[in-house]
Amino acid sequence: MEIQDQVTNVELFFPRGITADYLAEVDESIKEIDSQRPLQPHITEKLQSEILYDRVHSSAVIEGNKLSRRETIVVLSTGIIEAGSRKDQQEVINLADACIYLQECLDNKSPLSVQLIKEIHQKILTNIDPKNAGCFRSVDVAISGAKVSPPSHLDVPSLIESIVRLENSAEAHPIQIAAWIHWAFARIHPFVDGNGRVARLVQDYVLLKNNYVPASVQPEDRERNYYEALESADLGNGEDFLEIIAKNVLRTSERYLSIIRDEQSKSIWIEKIAKAASEKVKQTEHRKFLITQKTYDSLKHEFESICSELNSQLTDMRVNFKDYGSLDFEKYLDLKSKGRASRTWLFGLNFKYGEIDQRFIFWFASHYRSAQDIRDFGQNAITILLSMQDSAGGYKKLEDFESEDRITLRELLVVDRGFFRKRYNPVSRNLEWDEDISPTDIAQNFIQEVLAKVGLI
Repeated sequence: MEIQDQVTNVELFFPRGITADYLAEVDESIKEIDSQRPLQPHITEKLQSEILYDRVHSSAVIEGNKLSRRETIVVLSTGIIEAGSRKDQQEVINLADACIYLQECLDNKSPLSVQLIKEIHQKILTNIDPKNAGCFRSVDVAISGAKVSPPSHLDVPSLIESIVRLENSAEAHPIQIAAWIHWAFARIHPFVDGNGRVARLVQDYVLLKNNYVPASVQPEDRERNYYEALESADLGNGEDFLEIIAKNVLRTSERYLSIIRDEQSKSIWIEKIAKAASEKVKQTEHRKFLITQKTYDSLKHEFESICSELNSQLTDMRVNFKDYGSLDFEKYLDLKSKGRASRTWLFGLNFKYGEIDQRFIFWFASHYRSAQDIRDFGQNAITILLSMQDSAGGYKKLEDFESEDRITLRELLVVDRGFFRKRYNPVSRNLEWDEDISPTDIAQNFIQEVLAKVGLI
């Protein structure tokens, strides 16, 4: 049979008997993997890194590389070539680079091509054999101990074009196509060096393109029957080689599933623990919230009570009190985590006497830390700020009124059920804090200052 007919004979690897059973098992595993898609990003990242180490180490060792799997991982993780066999270390770096490049090509849906094969080979021999990297051999070669010889170097370009063309059109099981193209590539032996590594990468490209997993041919396969199975296919029997590829696809698929299950189990555990911890934190925060809510409500009720008593004794003047409700837990959490929340009014006051109509709003906010603080109140401490209606009918914080020095209250903050009060000192023109102030004192001082401002006392 002519070499052209030999290397394009995909039927040489038609699954029969045991190999057909292996393919059926693989399909079940792939079906289970597909059922998990789309995978969470951290699982995809874990799969890519773990399987990359397997692919690189196994492919390198088959070619005689002496690095252990641990040493391979160290080299790939650090990118540092240490003392020892620089060639061995460069080989695994190049293999990893080629694997990553092929994945990028797959992501871009690039078809297999002669150019792509040369680019893979270029990466495989980077810093090892720059003269031959990415170039088909220009001489005839013989493989020591082999029963058949590779074709003439003159036939290499057309033969590679033939298998590329067939791969893009062949209708067969992906593992059958992968086993065939692996063998066909090795049979043509298109490069001076690196043929096995490129053949295994092209094989994996076919598998991954069809949503299967790589067939990382193991070092023990080399010791047992990898080369014997390739030679058997050279002589017209591809069943043993198909079985090797199918077994390794099955092994990798089980590795995929193991990683997926482990990571999903870990994710479930983390989610469960995080939920429990979050609930505990939320319960603790809720207790703090209840104390905060109760303390600020005591202030509100004190203002309401004093206003009611004043109104019962005043004739021409009213101090109207407007309750806007209590701080709720969701807004409390927003203020604590984001530093802001909407609609946080606690209560309003309206001092009305003849033409005088002075309005104030007490509202919740997050404390802004400053050098003038009497102590560290913590990040986003819940505070009460005070706004006053201006001449245009809008509201501004009292501290934003440049000439307002008769009403001194600026901020109220709860710490351990007690109040800290920030006031403007018109003498020193500074903001000052006092502590352990009762709600009664706060309400009385404020109302007295407002009445003094409008000239009623």
